[in-house]
Amino acid sequence: MAKKKQDMAAMLDGFEAAAAKEHEAKEAKAVAVGVVEDDSRATALVSMTKSDKERLTAIAKAHGLSLSAFFRLAADEYIAKHEW
Repeated sequence: MAKKKQDMAAMLDGFEAAAAKEHEAKEAKAVAVGVVEDDSRATALVSMTKSDKERLTAIAKAHGLSLSAFFRLAADEYIAKHEW
């Protein structure tokens, strides 16, 4: 079982590294040409405890949001409030 967890962690680390590299390349291209690419979907992994996920999912659902929409909204509000 421990080996399976290590294999999954290694796979996810590789996935995150590849996704970050792809994102950086797209970002550099957009800056170079002065154009931002379309709003196609991308995935970001967020690590948390099972209880945190359950709590945040319940809050999101209570407001008619998916967990992803809740995170996007929370991040946008945090950025605006803290003037980042």
